[in-house]
Amino acid sequence: MLADLHIHTTFSDGVYTPEKIIAQARVSGIAAIAITDHDNIQAYDRAARTIHFRHLGIQLIRGVEIDTDYKGKDVHVLGYHFDPENQPLLQAMAWTRVGRITRIRKIIQKINQLGYPITLEEVREEAHGSKSLGRPHIARVLVKKGLFSHTQAVFDALIASGRPAYCRQVKMQPKEAVDLLHRAGGIAVLAHPAEIGNPDLVEELLDRVPFDGMEVWHPSILKEKPPHDWLQVAKNHGLLTSGGSDLHGNPGRFPLHLGEFPISYENVKGVIEGKKI
Repeated sequence: MLADLHIHTTFSDGVYTPEKIIAQARVSGIAAIAITDHDNIQAYDRAARTIHFRHLGIQLIRGVEIDTDYKGKDVHVLGYHFDPENQPLLQAMAWTRVGRITRIRKIIQKINQLGYPITLEEVREEAHGSKSLGRPHIARVLVKKGLFSHTQAVFDALIASGRPAYCRQVKMQPKEAVDLLHRAGGIAVLAHPAEIGNPDLVEELLDRVPFDGMEVWHPSILKEKPPHDWLQVAKNHGLLTSGGSDLHGNPGRFPLHLGEFPISYENVKGVIEGKKI
């Protein structure tokens, strides 16, 4: 039995609607999913309605991915099982979304200065009303203009960390996000530690921030050389183990569809059930 607890939709920077995500989960035989859009939770209701009206047996867990900053590194916090009406959490997510727009404006300005034509209006149009504008929206516009072959090429050339059009965003600290999730009755999971690129910094985070779990299984582990034993790290810190494909659906970024990065339900059962160790 499979699960996937890290998925993005058109409500942030994903390609697929909540309805298409549910359809892919059904075809792939995934028993439990969590939609974890960046800094908003609006896809949940549409996904839940789809499951209900189609009489599907898919278990849907409420989730979100909150972007934070720790010592200049992007640290993402996955939240699950929180109260969706909790005002401090909703206000914090709204604050982060405003910061995203400011960042996108700055990135677009840099891209223009590098000679690539793109406007904020084009990015908004590509986002189809998404509440969380992100770099993938910029990448898709440039691909559609024929300036790059695929979205990953845009990241590699322009907008990944260290590239000429990259800009950092003002964000909350990881502990602030974790505390917000806890006060909202949820659990907090450190997302894709391999992407942080510094195992010692991950250990420091786990010592200082009261995470409930860690995303042990994520596509980023496939690129690690040598591979790090994140499962053992989670065990050493007494954390729940989680996993997800981090699906966005962008050509050039693995995976392209649900089920291509399979995760065992049993391995992430504690997060699915909302347990705290």
